[in-house]
Amino acid sequence: MIWFWELSWLWKMLGVALPVSAVCVAAAALIGKAAKIRPGKKVFLLVGILAFVISILVIFFLAQTPALL
Repeated sequence: MIWFWELSWLWKMLGVALPVSAVCVAAAALIGKAAKIRPGKKVFLLVGILAFVISILVIFFLAQTPALL
């Protein structure tokens, strides 16, 4: 059971990154709808993957910075 607690940072990171990527895909769909174009599946896939990777990197780098307080 200890291994579960040792990996709690991973579950937290995934819990933040997955909704962020879902919001970015929804935003891409809304932007496409506002521009009156219909983006393809490849565009949504690319946006989702990029948002996921960027959010993981941001979380990782923020976790490495020392607290200022």
